[in-house]
Amino acid sequence: MMKHTDIENKTIINEQRLDQNQYTLSLLKEGSRAGLIDRRAIDNIQAQIMSLLASLIIRHTKGESTSVKVETAQSIFMSMLYSIDACISRFNNPEDAIDFLKTHSVEDIYKKGFALVVSCLDETTALYREVKEKKLNIPVKAYHSTIDEALPEFFKSYDAVFKAHDTMASMDYPLLLDDMRVKGIFYIKQYLEKLEIENQFCSLFADKDIGKLLANYGGVYRIDYRETLINVFEILITNSIFSVLCSSEADRLNISLNISIYKYKLLLDKVKGLNHCQCSSLITKGVEALIKDLRIEQPKFMAYIWNTLPVLMSRFLSALEHDCLANVVILDNEENRQYDIIFDEGKSMDNHSFRVVTERIMECVDPAEKTAIITSSIHSLGDFIDLLEANCLFKDEFSALFNALGDIELSILARIVFMEEIRSEPTSFSVRNAGEKPAERQWQTEYIRYLLGLSAGRLRSIEQYINTSMQEIGSLALSLAPFNR
Repeated sequence: MMKHTDIENKTIINEQRLDQNQYTLSLLKEGSRAGLIDRRAIDNIQAQIMSLLASLIIRHTKGESTSVKVETAQSIFMSMLYSIDACISRFNNPEDAIDFLKTHSVEDIYKKGFALVVSCLDETTALYREVKEKKLNIPVKAYHSTIDEALPEFFKSYDAVFKAHDTMASMDYPLLLDDMRVKGIFYIKQYLEKLEIENQFCSLFADKDIGKLLANYGGVYRIDYRETLINVFEILITNSIFSVLCSSEADRLNISLNISIYKYKLLLDKVKGLNHCQCSSLITKGVEALIKDLRIEQPKFMAYIWNTLPVLMSRFLSALEHDCLANVVILDNEENRQYDIIFDEGKSMDNHSFRVVTERIMECVDPAEKTAIITSSIHSLGDFIDLLEANCLFKDEFSALFNALGDIELSILARIVFMEEIRSEPTSFSVRNAGEKPAERQWQTEYIRYLLGLSAGRLRSIEQYINTSMQEIGSLALSLAPFNR
């Protein structure tokens, strides 16, 4: 006799098995497993999908051919599924989505989904115009390049018919709560929606106060904040929450982003002896007070701020545990700050000049020659990082380049690669310990491998520079000499 649980296993969709980026195909597979759709119906749907693909390929070739390159066919196939998924994924109940698949033609589903994609494109284009119009006046390169260059390039290149699934945008500016699982125009829309909210929050503060806080932030983490991929909203909301917590209700009429050492000591007194639960309650009250004092009333705006709480809470509790709260709360201690290394970001190349340099590098096969081109042509830290990410260096070529740098230059790269580790363990940072964490980019992986191959004495020298503050002045070429040999 069949058990009741056996029946449940065969009839209920397991949503954990559904792939967001291949929703329809994974739904058919899971629906078959659950007994909600039979093999014959699946075969019929798959045949319709292939027929639709054939018609789209003919459309792509303007009727001249029924065959294309494998890569092109794959792209058209993924684009077609993107529109089908747009229609099918709007059902809250997967079982209803399966019923819809069984009772409607694939072509009809595709047309409905394609209309949703086009509608989303129109809405997103309008949203972009609003974001650009209200762009913040902040000296963060990635922020402006994303809005002024990457997003316009996306809208210019986006093809809702044949490449609907492609994001095709090098948006370097990070969000605090980004969702990289989403693709295509739906990703761009959610990115802009979140960016708009983050901008809205940042616009509640004066430009000079934001600039001062960012400068202090750069000093604490020993980075050039203008070139580093930082999220400005995260820095502002963190300091504003703690500013509320260490201020009296009368003082909160004008919330300050900049926290004095005196106020920081008041904050330490408040959290002294509190357990994690009590600390969490304190931060929650701080968020409530912040929303109230800034008169934030829009539901989406408030929801976004509350959704940041788990991220901020985790960092706060970790900082308390490691006794480094001063690395989460950015203090306004400009008068007391001492600077040991002096450097500046330098003047970046225009896009054409940078492209010429990368093309010259790509034409070389000798690592030493590539290094010579780079060290004679690159005079800016920003250009140097862009070049590392331009896919024009491979394997041993990275080592040859890193070998041309001095300990100061290598320590500056370390501040970028190990920013989170330096941030959480500023007094006990170790390259060898931090190097155990997988890197996000190829150049970072090669950089870590290079560092770990150095002698213990050389590593100690680099770590000493990592723990040294820096001040930004005139020209990067003055101190980053290897970039200018």
